[in-house]
Amino acid sequence: MRRDQITAEDASLKTRLIEAGKTLFAERGYAGASVRDICKAADASSTMIHHYFGSKEGLYDAIIDEFSSATFDVPLRLIAKPPKTAEDFRLRLELFITETFRALVDQAPVFRILARESRSFVGMSRFHNGFAAYLKAAQTAGLLDAELKIELLTGLVLDRLGNQIVYAATSADDQPNVLNDDAYAEDWLSANVAALVHGLAGDSSR
Repeated sequence: MRRDQITAEDASLKTRLIEAGKTLFAERGYAGASVRDICKAADASSTMIHHYFGSKEGLYDAIIDEFSSATFDVPLRLIAKPPKTAEDFRLRLELFITETFRALVDQAPVFRILARESRSFVGMSRFHNGFAAYLKAAQTAGLLDAELKIELLTGLVLDRLGNQIVYAATSADDQPNVLNDDAYAEDWLSANVAALVHGLAGDSSR
């Protein structure tokens, strides 16, 4: 067998293990998802998690690392530079919230794992630190109320968006929510972006 064929098979198996881990961790929790059951769901031998990830913990970490990149990379790039004007601050804040929400919808099963396990991870700190730096830069530029406590604001967006994801995942299937109804999701996002941006940007956005 050629080396490139082996590499492709390895990549496919690793992907199946990650996807099986996402499903079972979300359904049963970290403790309730056994290595044996994850490998069975991935159609892999029971040694493959240890081969590719070292342990069940290593698989969990790989899932969270993938989630962090898929969820936070784009939103954080949008606010990487300090805002120059009130309009720039408002526009990039709006895009940041929008992209974060859409990424959370795409990554809803993994976010459910995080909500269930209540574990901190590097990606979450990166999100909060990047958002805090943007808000602090806005304060320094006079675009954000100097009395606002940045450390209390950084969790506001993720909590509001994340709580909606968790609620949707546990609501009845026949009830429209942000995971099963695209039109509902866009309406909810529009209303909440307006509320959050107005609440943070205030008069600076006018």
